[in-house]
Amino acid sequence: MSGIPYITGQDFGERFSQRLSGDRFPLSGQWELTCRCNLRCVMCYTDCFNTLDKIQQELSFPEILRIMDEIHEAGCLELCLTGGEPLARKDFLDIYAYAKQKGFLVTVFTNGTLLTRTIADYWVCSPPSMIEISFHGLTKQSFDRITQGPGSYEHCLAGIRLILERNLPLTLKTSGMTVNRDEILKIKEYVAGLGKDRQNKVQYKFGSAIRPRLDSSVDVYQYQLPESDITDIEQADPEFRAERGRQDRKIETLLHQGTALCAGGQYKFHIDAYGQLQLCSGNRRQSYDLRRGSFQEGFYWFLPQFTCPNKALAPELIRIDTAQNGNAQVAVHD
Repeated sequence: MSGIPYITGQDFGERFSQRLSGDRFPLSGQWELTCRCNLRCVMCYTDCFNTLDKIQQELSFPEILRIMDEIHEAGCLELCLTGGEPLARKDFLDIYAYAKQKGFLVTVFTNGTLLTRTIADYWVCSPPSMIEISFHGLTKQSFDRITQGPGSYEHCLAGIRLILERNLPLTLKTSGMTVNRDEILKIKEYVAGLGKDRQNKVQYKFGSAIRPRLDSSVDVYQYQLPESDITDIEQADPEFRAERGRQDRKIETLLHQGTALCAGGQYKFHIDAYGQLQLCSGNRRQSYDLRRGSFQEGFYWFLPQFTCPNKALAPELIRIDTAQNGNAQVAVHD
């Protein structure tokens, strides 16, 4: 096995997309299985839909399987299952098992508080390509203040322990905000300590973009870090600083080549909890209803017609959220 070269999922995706030579292909999808969640994080953009009437409108289990069949038939390789909190669905493990049965590389975004031994043990037998847990505060006081869920800090740590004990792939990620600004580098240091005795190093992601809620409310902007604070945090850490330089050079290259910064509708897609196919989770201006149509039609005929501000942006309007493992997310600054 030592002679077989290793390649990350991100590198594979980039090389695969280069081979496509600009042709559209649904390489990777993010699926928002639900907007329900047991927490009420202050900056969460989906929590406004965490209501009984909206939950009743979410895709049923049979609908999810039918759409997943169509995605598989279209050739998709990677699925990210997210929410809300995807584990809040009682049928989550059934959905996950079906995705793995189809052969998808599955990433799970979770807050970690609903993780159980049953789920963790199942993942040992059928592991995700990555488990990403939101970790926004280093202390019980700051963590619970952000999640607005008493006891969430202890429950999240318990979930993280379940993953660490089973040596499953793990990334912890922090949304940088005004309420946790002074803890971000300390959280990164804490995460680095978690991976010292593991075969799989624990990864860390830091994001700084706050987006409006799904109901268009913009009260969340009160938690947005000033650009100067983001720069100070990135420049204070060698890995963040190096990643910032790499992403800035990548943007400059893409802009120089006239290449679109947005891969939504080209190699990537997003499905919300109600079966609406969209360019990405940050662009829901236009949707295609998968309950009434097919994935093939939606991806190849409708997504190309959808508008995206990231197709052509001035450099000063763009920043890439840094991540220790080299992943990044484009964010538009209005």
